[in-house]
Amino acid sequence: MSVQRKQRLIHAVEMLAGVTVLCAGVTLGIIAGLGQTTSTAAASAIAGAAGIKVGTASIYLYGVFFLLQILMLRSKFKWGRCFQLLPILAHGVLLNFFRYRFAPFQHLAPQGYLQQMLCFLCGMGLISLGFTITKNCNFTNYPAEAFCALVAERVRMRYGTCKIFLDFAYVIFALLICWRAGLGLGVVREGTVIFALLDGVLINLMTPAVRGCFDRLDHILKT
Repeated sequence: MSVQRKQRLIHAVEMLAGVTVLCAGVTLGIIAGLGQTTSTAAASAIAGAAGIKVGTASIYLYGVFFLLQILMLRSKFKWGRCFQLLPILAHGVLLNFFRYRFAPFQHLAPQGYLQQMLCFLCGMGLISLGFTITKNCNFTNYPAEAFCALVAERVRMRYGTCKIFLDFAYVIFALLICWRAGLGLGVVREGTVIFALLDGVLINLMTPAVRGCFDRLDHILKT
């Protein structure tokens, strides 16, 4: 096997590891019950309204962003973007596993606000770590992030600004679905705000260490 193929395989494994950590964190955030991340809130709203599992709803949600890229790029669409289907499917399958089948999480029931907040903070840390891993593994992006990058390039907007608009859209979408379906608005609470404020900070703190580990691993493969 060539060095390039080995690197591609290692990057895929790194991405799957990141998605696994991220989904474990998402599940802890759901269990905590103090509000969810913006994208998870949207997926949970879809799941509640449609009567499906939250991981399955996330596949549909991210699938929409993948289709939007195809519509925007049309003939310029490169098949390399199809690798985004891997994190879509992995995220859905792993989230369903942790949320509905992983025994330790099934018995986790925080009692009182302090335990809920502790559970939420652990989940937030895992989500930020998982996202940092997926962002720095040099394999592929989640469809939503890839869509944001594409829109930002088209309208000459900063990526971060576009991502903020997307987060607002997630929240509004989740609240509208919950309101229409009579599900209550618990998916958006103080935890959603805390995550929005601290996620970027945590990612910035974790990035040097994660990137350093990946760079060393790539160097080992080349030697």
